Amino acid sequence: MKRKHPEYEQRRTTKRSLRGPLPSKQVNDERRPERHDVYLSSESSPDSQDGFHPQNSGDECELEVNGGIWNTPLPHAQHPLFPGHDVENSTMRSSGSATAERNRDQVVTGSSVQGPSINESDCMGRMVQDAIELERSLLLGTSFLKPTYELDDQLPSAIIPQSASFDTNLAGCQFGQGSPGLSPSNDQGDWLPSPTQITQGCDLFFKYVSHFLPFLHQPTFDATHIPLHLLLSILSLGYQHGEDPDCGDQVGSGASLSIRCFHQARAFTTTEEGRTENPRQNTSLIQSYLLLQICAMMYLCGDDSASGLKMHSNMISLARAGGLMQPMPTESSTTEDLEALWREFIKAESHKRTSFAVHQIDALWYQFLSIPRSISHLEVKHDLPCPEAQWTASSAAEWAHRHLVTRNPGPAVPYPDAVRRFLSSDANPDSIPTFDPYGAINIAQFLISSAREVSGWSTMTGMLSMDRLDALRSSLISLGPFIRPQPETTKEMHATATWETAMIELHLWSPAHTGGIVAASLDAVVSQSTSLAPSYEFLWEADTAKAIQPHVDWFIRYLDTTVEPDLEAPWVAVYAYKAFLIAWQLVRGGIPNAMLVAGIQDGDVEGALEWARKVFRRRQRWQLGRLILSCLDGLGS
Repeated sequence: MKRKHPEYEQRRTTKRSLRGPLPSKQVNDERRPERHDVYLSSESSPDSQDGFHPQNSGDECELEVNGGIWNTPLPHAQHPLFPGHDVENSTMRSSGSATAERNRDQVVTGSSVQGPSINESDCMGRMVQDAIELERSLLLGTSFLKPTYELDDQLPSAIIPQSASFDTNLAGCQFGQGSPGLSPSNDQGDWLPSPTQITQGCDLFFKYVSHFLPFLHQPTFDATHIPLHLLLSILSLGYQHGEDPDCGDQVGSGASLSIRCFHQARAFTTTEEGRTENPRQNTSLIQSYLLLQICAMMYLCGDDSASGLKMHSNMISLARAGGLMQPMPTESSTTEDLEALWREFIKAESHKRTSFAVHQIDALWYQFLSIPRSISHLEVKHDLPCPEAQWTASSAAEWAHRHLVTRNPGPAVPYPDAVRRFLSSDANPDSIPTFDPYGAINIAQFLISSAREVSGWSTMTGMLSMDRLDALRSSLISLGPFIRPQPETTKEMHATATWETAMIELHLWSPAHTGGIVAASLDAVVSQSTSLAPSYEFLWEADTAKAIQPHVDWFIRYLDTTVEPDLEAPWVAVYAYKAFLIAWQLVRGGIPNAMLVAGIQDGDVEGALEWARKVFRRRQRWQLGRLILSCLDGLGS
């Protein structure tokens, strides 16, 4: 905003000075005590050639993202639970609560920097007014029309990407009980997990989580040499899949420890972000924000979702400021030290995979919540991820051997070029060198986003672009062999699930998306998907049912055969639940063999619901699983 519209800051400041403070009554009227998780929005997505919103996500010509070296965190970022730590990080442990206390004192008593004291009503009033002004300014250059929701104290972080000035206002306000989690505070003091909890939590992360977030190199991972905020972020996800060893592995203790690590990590990331001067050394902060927002949105759900979306905004800002989307400049490759070359490869590949993870989660929130994407595929300047065998090599010699025996028909292909090759009717995707299916997920997510933009544009204009839909369908079919390895393993199911979902999206547009529903949490997504399920009655047409049946069958078969879903990426459960809702509608419509792969007879609606309760009950240890079970009870009634 400041770069493209430099007059905005001056105009906003002038308006504020002329307007003066808002009357307290007006401020109170604008604040809403109730929470809103779903918003109605009229939104159009133009059928652009590249399938993205330049206004919302930036384009290749206008973006000015500088590359730079992202160094591995130095010893000062180590935590004090192990020998050899630096004293500076010990100071960081205690600075969180002290910083929060100072901030509270400044809000109440004022300071030389802030000037007069600011009460909560005035602060909130300015924040709401800034949100309105920012939204109007943003919407002048975007195809997304003004939403019909009302602004409340949570909406800025849930819907509107904040500018730097708006982030400052958020940081300076003292949020009440109506907006929990937006302003993290270190209520746990200097609490840190024990060495036993750290060891087991990291093991749980690499066993159950890292395969769908593969940007941390397990063979060289050392818990004693990573920043404390990243370690706690890792534990917050790890303990969603295991119990606390310090509590005798008591049932439910892992989830409690996960929440404790989550809140402590949030406090430390906020403190560290304020201390970091060089944005090109923020790789670990970006990784922390990525893990924490997934924990908030996909595991904790509910009120914590607002903080997850705020962290997503912070992560995007850090990624752009530090050049995450640009290739990492390599050091001299003339050295004959194989170990040094391997370490350099690990650093560059981790940098690359982190950028792919950021792009992927950004597209996922657009897909689930209908929140506009912040990153265009054109911004990702990296080559596709290296083959998994090279990434998982446990030594320099093993890495060199796997690199040599890999058959590469040509040079590595940048991600935007790979997207173009799959979209082109003339290009041959088989000419692309071998790459990790993790990169194929990003291509699939781009195609899903493009399909959503077609559906939004068609809904708003009443016109249908069949040529583009045919091109997307052909691209997905070409992508199939790259994203669906044979034979499929449990760890790779999340890639296949993304592809199957993309095929369903092409044939069957989401009524939530075409209806302009913008959600702020997975709770709202699951609930709205359930309530909108009866709107799929046009599925009863034979041609539509036949087109989507193979892809729905894949999810039904997956749910039926996956007895222990411990390795499942959380978003796969959302994909699978939406697929079941389609299958349930097919059963209701009397479509032959609608759920035959699960042994459900034609027309047996109650049998289909009972089967769904059985398979999703396997996921009830997670909040998302419990949300789905609750919605199934409502569906049955």
